Amino acid sequence: MYKGFFTALATAVVFTLSAIASPVNSIKVSGVVRGIPEGGSRTLVVNECDIYEKSSRCIAELDSSGCFDVVVPFYRGHTFTINYNRKLFINAYAEPGDSVFVSIDASRTPIEFHLSGDHSQLNEEYSHAFCDLAGIYYDVTLLPDTVALSEYMPTFKSEVDRTKKVVEKYISDNSLSPETAELLYLDNIFCIANQAIGFRGNGPDETLAFFTDPIFDIMNEKNVKVMIFPYHLSALMFSCPDYLKSVPKSVIRDMMYAAAHDDVEVPARSEFADTAYYDRVYADNVASIDYSVLKPGAMVVMENDTVFEVDNVNPVEWLKSRYPSRPVYLDVSATWCGPCRAGLAAGEDARQFFKDKDVVFAVLWLKSDMKTWSKLVPDIHNAVHIFIPDDDTSNRIMTMLNLAGFPSYYIIDRQGKMSGNDVPHFNDSSLIDFLRSY
Repeated sequence: MYKGFFTALATAVVFTLSAIASPVNSIKVSGVVRGIPEGGSRTLVVNECDIYEKSSRCIAELDSSGCFDVVVPFYRGHTFTINYNRKLFINAYAEPGDSVFVSIDASRTPIEFHLSGDHSQLNEEYSHAFCDLAGIYYDVTLLPDTVALSEYMPTFKSEVDRTKKVVEKYISDNSLSPETAELLYLDNIFCIANQAIGFRGNGPDETLAFFTDPIFDIMNEKNVKVMIFPYHLSALMFSCPDYLKSVPKSVIRDMMYAAAHDDVEVPARSEFADTAYYDRVYADNVASIDYSVLKPGAMVVMENDTVFEVDNVNPVEWLKSRYPSRPVYLDVSATWCGPCRAGLAAGEDARQFFKDKDVVFAVLWLKSDMKTWSKLVPDIHNAVHIFIPDDDTSNRIMTMLNLAGFPSYYIIDRQGKMSGNDVPHFNDSSLIDFLRSY
């Protein structure tokens, strides 16, 4: 299944770096990266992986020995990710108050890693199993989203059964624990469901019937253990927000409200099953984002069909100085992100409307491929495109913005204050009126 390394180191160091327990409603993630090649990445990202917009994405700056230590907000037991150098995504499980330690050997190809600390057996098994099994979901074939449910669902269930057999064999061959098996089975169904989030069928009734089909058992709270499950709830809330009226008070309903449209009325705090979660999601946001803390780096800009490079700059500071006293609507996207491309296409009318006005549209491309970017952006008109080539700089930007996912949207006002509070998406009908107010 996988080769072990640094086992003694992980065991010895975890108790040193994680001796102080993490605060309530958070986890402590510590570790060491060995064998970093010259010019290799000196940052690592720990992603809380929750559905709400405040979900935390923490950057860890590696010290001279390759060590790091971060505390991440965490409100219930579920899986999260540790990402190093875009080549290694480690999925692990934690509960509030846990400490997790990771040892990474960057000199190996592929990069090798070990997990220890709380839930050590579960995380060793699960993290490597997820890496080994992830490829089976690239081969899933589903019917078009507009096919009738009676035709779509049998194909969907057939794919779930097919991949489940692969997972079952892997579990048996590697003698994995029941706890690990539970996570892998949940990942199996919701990884495939994530490829069906656009299902519409023959209308709203079929859409609702699909997302609430018994195969998903959506009211079962064990589902929240895997990070991919909330995206299923998000798709349900996007298409069928009225379904909330029939859902009893529960952790699942709490998550549905967090995933619902902004115009869905949220009940009082006392109506939430987890009031701490309510406080995290709905507490007042910070008035503005302090982007002055961002380390400068290199970027590639496409402006008015001209491409040029800029070195040693803070991209937000650059936008502010490039377009003084003008509001900037900033879309943070990635080339591989389908919703990002769809949103940019949907925003063409808004960008055209403001073409000769003060509002500037800018797209900040992170974690993206340069060749893909070069082909994509010429067809996205009336916008300034900024490509960040360096992974460490991308990580720092994502942490500064506390980016929950792609796409994300921000406004920089005429005075240079930056905020992500209640900024409409490109496909939101309120966007033009929102920008007029600036």
